[in-house]
Amino acid sequence: MKKIKFMLLTIIILTIITNIDVVVSSTKSSCILFFNRIFITIFPFIILSDILIYFDYHIFLKNTIGKIISKIFNIDSNATIVFILSILTSHPANAVYIKDLLDNKIINLETANKLLCFTYFPSISFVIATIGLSLYNSFKIGIIIYLFCLLNNIIIGLYLRKYKNTSFIVMPLKKKDLFSTIKASILKGINTSIIILGNLIIFTIIINLITKHLSINQILLSIFSGLIELTTGIINVSNLNINVYYKIIFTIFLLDFSSLSILFQSFSILSDYKIDKKRILIIKLVFSFISLIILFLCQYF
Repeated sequence: MKKIKFMLLTIIILTIITNIDVVVSSTKSSCILFFNRIFITIFPFIILSDILIYFDYHIFLKNTIGKIISKIFNIDSNATIVFILSILTSHPANAVYIKDLLDNKIINLETANKLLCFTYFPSISFVIATIGLSLYNSFKIGIIIYLFCLLNNIIIGLYLRKYKNTSFIVMPLKKKDLFSTIKASILKGINTSIIILGNLIIFTIIINLITKHLSINQILLSIFSGLIELTTGIINVSNLNINVYYKIIFTIFLLDFSSLSILFQSFSILSDYKIDKKRILIIKLVFSFISLIILFLCQYF
C-alpha cells in the first residue's frame, strides 16, 4: 500500500514538473478570477455577518421572518440569517455564515449540516450579468437560470424537512467591543479568502491538466470541468456548438451542483467541525441530476 502511495506521489510530482506552464497559467487565472469575482463579494460580507451577529440581528430575524422559514424547512429559526445572506451573496459564503453561528454556539451541528445542503446560491450578479448578459446576451436567460437555482435549493430544503430538528438552547454571548469584533472579522476574512483561493488554484490546475492530456467529447468535457470548477465549466458550456436550450440546461445543472471546488472550499472553512461531507455531496449530485432530467423532459411539453 505504501509503495502505491509513493508511486502516485512520484507521478504527481513528475506531472507538475513536466507541465509547469499549465500550473503557472492556472494559478495566474485562478488569482485573477478570485480577486475579480470572488474576493470582492465574499470579504465584505464576512465582516458584515460578524457585525450583524454582534448586534443580535439573527435574533431579530428569528422573531420575524425566521418563524416562517423555520416552519417551511423545519430548521432552527436562528439559522434564518444564513439562508437570507446566502441568497444575497454567493457560495461558499454560506459556509462562512454557518461557521460564525457554530463558533458563537447559536446553532448546533445538526442544523449546520442541514443548512449546507440547501444554501448554495450562486451570485445573482454572476448569473444575470456574466452568464445571462455576457455569455448569452439575454437578461431574461440570466433571470430564468437563477430562479431554477433558487427553486432547486428550496426543493432540497423541503426534502430535508422530514428529518427531525432537535431543539437547541442559545447561550448568552460574552461580547467584545465593536472595534475588536471588526478587527477579528478582518483577520478571519483574510484567512477564509486564502482557503478559498488555495482550493480554487488546486482544482483549476487539475481541470487544465485533464483538458490538456485527455481527448474527451467536448460536451462531456465541459460538464466534467464544470463539476470540478464551476466558472470554467460554465464558460466551456457556453462555447459548445449545440442548441442554446441545452446550454442553459447544462448551466443550471452545474450551478445546482456548485462544483467540487466550491464544496471543498466550504468543507475547508468548516474543517473544525464534523461536517457530513458524503451526505452533502450525494444530495447535491442527486438533486442536480433530477433537475437535469426534468429540464430535458420539459422540451417535449
